[in-house]
Amino acid sequence: MGRGMLLVIVVGGLAACSRDPSVVNSAPPGISYRFQGDDTASANQRADQYCHQYGKQARLQTVNHSGSDNIAVYECQ
Repeated sequence: MGRGMLLVIVVGGLAACSRDPSVVNSAPPGISYRFQGDDTASANQRADQYCHQYGKQARLQTVNHSGSDNIAVYECQ
């Protein structure tokens, strides 16, 4: 198993214990956050903060549903 996949699994396991959106993947020019429920507002805000460091704004690309967790995928534009 690659280190990247192991990192995703570990981060995913830790994210299950948290209510705040957690980073799943932060490969510029985008970022992904894992969150629970239907409220993407916190993930949107954190993605905007992340992209702002590159002088860009976050644009939501997709939301992947995985059981009780969701993954919001953003592109910095």
